[in-house]
Amino acid sequence: MAELSSSRDDYAKFAAVDTEIIGISANHPFSQKAFADFLKLNFPILSDFPDLKVIDSYGVLNKERRLAQRSYFVVDKKGIVRYKKLIKSGEPLVPNDTLVEEIRKMGAS
Repeated sequence: MAELSSSRDDYAKFAAVDTEIIGISANHPFSQKAFADFLKLNFPILSDFPDLKVIDSYGVLNKERRLAQRSYFVVDKKGIVRYKKLIKSGEPLVPNDTLVEEIRKMGAS
């Protein structure tokens, strides 16, 4: 929840480097909408329910729990993953400034 709120609050930083933020999870679309409304998110949260194909294809599916592991991806305009960070339990979140810097390295700004 903290990373979503942080991304919401720093949305202008991402927009300044011509970047869209998209969240995705294994939750049902109805609960996703309620969660996004609760957090007043200014970017979409997508549902990969029930098949979890996208989460699995990105290599972040916890198959036992049927959940997406917390992770960050920077994907360029051609669909190529340029940055991937999987957050392990107890590890700090990736600061938005770090993500913006990764985007700048791609030449997206």
